[in-house]
Amino acid sequence: MFPTTSMVAFGGCRALFYNPPRGTCSRIISLRLYRRSRVIAHTNSSNALPTQGSYCSTRGFATAVRDPAYPLSDRELTLFRDVLERVKPNPPFQDSYNDAVPTGESPKITRAQITRPSISDPFEMLPNPFKRALKALQQRDTRSLIISLRRITDMGGPELQDAFAALPRTTFTEFLRSLDPLCVARDVDPTDQMNITPRVYQLLNMSSIIDVWGVRLLYIRLLRRMLDLVSALKASGQVLLMEEYIYLLRCAGAASDPKGAKWLWQEMDRTRTTDWRHNEAYTEFICARFLTRPLYTGYDKTRRMVTPRNIHRSRLKLSNSRVKRLDRLNLRHRLKKLKFGLNKDVAYAEDIMRMMRKKGPALKVFWKVLGEHYIMPEHLLCSIMIALGRAGYLRFIGSRILNDWFGIRMTYGLIWAPNEKVAIPGSALGKTEIGISQCRVWPTEHLMEAVVETYGSNGEIAVAFQLVDHISKRYNIPISSSVWRELLEWTYVMSCPPASTAWGYAGMPSKVSSHSAIEAIWDTMTSAPYHIQPDFEQHGILIRNLLARRHFSKVVPLIHKAVEFYDGQCQEYTEAVLEYVQVARDGLGTSESLRRYEQARYKKAKMHFDIQKWCRQFLAGVRSFSLDNPLTTTMVPDFIHQFQRFIPNPIRYRTSTGYVDMLDPARESVARVSQPDLPIDLPKIEKGTVKYEKRQLKYFVGRTRRSLAGHIPVLKFDLYNLLTGTSRFKWDWESPPDKQDTHMNSKDKSPLSGEETAKTSEEMAQAQNWDDDEDF
Repeated sequence: MFPTTSMVAFGGCRALFYNPPRGTCSRIISLRLYRRSRVIAHTNSSNALPTQGSYCSTRGFATAVRDPAYPLSDRELTLFRDVLERVKPNPPFQDSYNDAVPTGESPKITRAQITRPSISDPFEMLPNPFKRALKALQQRDTRSLIISLRRITDMGGPELQDAFAALPRTTFTEFLRSLDPLCVARDVDPTDQMNITPRVYQLLNMSSIIDVWGVRLLYIRLLRRMLDLVSALKASGQVLLMEEYIYLLRCAGAASDPKGAKWLWQEMDRTRTTDWRHNEAYTEFICARFLTRPLYTGYDKTRRMVTPRNIHRSRLKLSNSRVKRLDRLNLRHRLKKLKFGLNKDVAYAEDIMRMMRKKGPALKVFWKVLGEHYIMPEHLLCSIMIALGRAGYLRFIGSRILNDWFGIRMTYGLIWAPNEKVAIPGSALGKTEIGISQCRVWPTEHLMEAVVETYGSNGEIAVAFQLVDHISKRYNIPISSSVWRELLEWTYVMSCPPASTAWGYAGMPSKVSSHSAIEAIWDTMTSAPYHIQPDFEQHGILIRNLLARRHFSKVVPLIHKAVEFYDGQCQEYTEAVLEYVQVARDGLGTSESLRRYEQARYKKAKMHFDIQKWCRQFLAGVRSFSLDNPLTTTMVPDFIHQFQRFIPNPIRYRTSTGYVDMLDPARESVARVSQPDLPIDLPKIEKGTVKYEKRQLKYFVGRTRRSLAGHIPVLKFDLYNLLTGTSRFKWDWESPPDKQDTHMNSKDKSPLSGEETAKTSEEMAQAQNWDDDEDF
């Protein structure tokens, strides 16, 4: 017989049927907690089990009184009855609701008082949103689960609490597990792995997907609704498990909310659950607090890079003249980026990375983990590396993490920064030496990615490349395509403005990579022994680099290769549209087909925008002062002919005698619809004091058939418009579409009257709320 403990209670309270071994974690204990349902409506009250209330605890693990809940399965209910049948019969309980179970004693119940409830009753008593959510949970349909989550949170507070009382505790944990942002990004987010720049956000009209701060609305709403569920759970007297805190921390990170992650971490202190923390919890907290995952910053490396202005007075000391030049540089670029990458928790414009410019918070967590003697796995060490890298604390990373834990000894040479009283580690000049020491944690590919992220964001591209090569050779780990992609992207980001300009103003040219470094990395990764096959995004990095260096002859074959990727994506989009339309017309489940259609739609629009941008930059960069130069007499006309479907309309390019303007009236042109200006307070230093300058950010959206505006049901469109465009918004005034795969010119500034602009903006706002897919 299973020895019962003082945690046994009836009438809905959870019960342990045996004494768990000392040291059993809370997750294992929670799986052993079984509850019995309340009196069922159709059951005779004379046969119902009287409800008893208690609040008992054992070994510091307490369960609060809550409403009764139904068992999970027949097997669990059978086990519960079998335990009760083994108890010797005693006089029956008094028929009173307020009679409590004596503390420390096992309750005695006769067989006549046991009534086996119907298995279908718990499901039938739940509200419809919960039924749909449980069905989606069984089918592992993440999109339907998120839609059901929206309807669940729209329920009233008492109704929501009663519904949670009827659910097993483990079902709530499984509910949060299925809403893990890492799974949501893979199964639901159509912009996963995409870096949406402010220019793309405006011209493709993505306001229904991303807010003006550059954060996916999907994760913002997910975090808010999950917190609503947690509030309802806590109102019933229960506490969150550590696994559930992990999912909430990931939600805060995906919503780019470091302050929210810190609040969740401190909530453990308020609920006295800090003893349940483990190394995985610390890893997720560091990732959310310092935004170490690419998802947490929208895959935008410009938000994660370390700038000299942010580490001024913490890692280096700059003169006042250099600080003023850096402030002016930040002001110029801020006016072009809307509010992307800003901290939402302050009233003025502050980059979110300035929250992490000090080493104290990251070091405090590191010493806390060491002091509590937690196991230090690779993922935790890599997260701490990236967090310390946000503050530019590279020497500590090299000595206390790479050397002490991974056996990588780094020896720096010092370079004296001109006109500054500071010495910086040598990197780009080849002053860093890498040796071998005792290894305590065997590294994997994850360490390579963390090294590239840490040193690449600090402009130490040479050190990052040396470390990756050292780890690969010493531990026999192949360099994957993802590591090469990260290395290539960080090299491009740190070699282009504003990063290169900022480090130049700071007097540290060693932090700026040469423009030829990107081509050198490209040649290395595509040759033996790596043989990496670059994708569309990597081709785009090299194309933009060659355009900036005015190597036009090398650009054309690369654009041809990129067009091949685009044609393949167009074929995928066509198949996805046909499948989704067929499924929608048949009235079948559309989650899987919708996910494929949305991802193909967003990728096609983004790839077309990139190719058109390269064509515009190519034509804008062509210049010649010779009448016989083949660049303008032969190459440019051939380029326009080869990439006609991507050329902006109208187009302009420069010749030796002036400009050539071409307009095709049969093709659609992009118009800009002005939106209300965004107010912003820009801080600046005047005479040693910080003042705030009020500015207005100009904001517009592009209207074109190739944008991503609208959510009108696909059945409202004919198949031709669906296949030739990506917009799901019907423009009353749009020009006749051409039958070629064309896009419009974002530089066209056709004026609109104020009345027409207001009407168009109102129609677009209505279109965002009309969705056949039950958008969340």
